Amino acid sequence: MLFLGIIGATIIVAAAFNFFLNRAIKRTITKLEADPTNYQFLKHFLIGLIYLVGVGWAFLVLPMFQTVAHTLLTGAGIVALVAGLASQQALSNITSGIFIVIFKPFRIHDRITIRDKLTGTVEDITLRHTVIRDLDNNRIIVPNSVMGSEIILNASQSETAEKHQGPI
Repeated sequence: MLFLGIIGATIIVAAAFNFFLNRAIKRTITKLEADPTNYQFLKHFLIGLIYLVGVGWAFLVLPMFQTVAHTLLTGAGIVALVAGLASQQALSNITSGIFIVIFKPFRIHDRITIRDKLTGTVEDITLRHTVIRDLDNNRIIVPNSVMGSEIILNASQSETAEKHQGPI
């Protein structure tokens, strides 16, 4: 029963956190005319962390999982190796997502072209993928590892650079 209570509380806390963060992000972006990219990415990260902690805590309160947890701790080296190999693509996407947010080759609301084939507007950047709305109003989900390794034409940054050029 405690297990289900913790899972339920985790879902409620994550949903409330999501609701309040969305409101705070919207207010901040409107008030400061700020770029939403960092705020959205941080929101996704924090909500993922809430779920991770909640589910981990729920499993620790079950007696049958305590034994499993002790067994897993003894074989942590092997488990870490297997998990690392199994999650290589996921970790690549997360790492690329962090680099995208830090170095900002594109931002939310930028118009970009990938591989000279896909043109659209960036709607969201999550830990795992980037969401692009193409010219036909389709939502396209592109893994961040692809976004990090492809040549991307950012028309929004090009236009900004042209607007700010002055006489030399």
